[in-house]
Amino acid sequence: MKKTLLILAVIAFATMAASAQTYSFWSASGGEQYCNYNVYNFPGGGVAAGYDDTVSVCGFLNNSPIVGFIGTVPNDGPPAHGKGVVVGDAIYDASADAFTGLQWTVFTATKYSKYKNGRFSGPYGWTGVAGTLGGTYFGDNYGFTTNTAPVKGPEVAGHTTAGKGHSVVKK
Repeated sequence: MKKTLLILAVIAFATMAASAQTYSFWSASGGEQYCNYNVYNFPGGGVAAGYDDTVSVCGFLNNSPIVGFIGTVPNDGPPAHGKGVVVGDAIYDASADAFTGLQWTVFTATKYSKYKNGRFSGPYGWTGVAGTLGGTYFGDNYGFTTNTAPVKGPEVAGHTTAGKGHSVVKK
């Protein structure tokens, strides 16, 4: 019985690990890679969950949780659209290391952006919008995606997809 439970636990863990995907974010020009990246898990039922890694390269004290749904964004205005994942991201709270009342919501296309000969081509891979606890929209950003996490260096932006790092005033 113990051996069967161990085998089932190993299979369940391998399945969860296999379903994880990493998305690294690049600017709309394709010339700047942001310091944060998302790691998604897909536990089932159309749910996407994971974290926005803001510790490894950005230097924040904490990563931010992300949770949302697998879905489709129509091609009627957003820079990135199609099949993908829409998540709420607590990146502003991670930046401030406190509750801010600010929300970053991101759509990431399922397919990574095309990259060849040092250039991106085709549609954008992500778009994000920002708002406040009071319902005020205050910004957006968009660009390309790859499946490789950023590595510290001069080519990596010193800020996140949601804006300058640590730009929110601590309370």
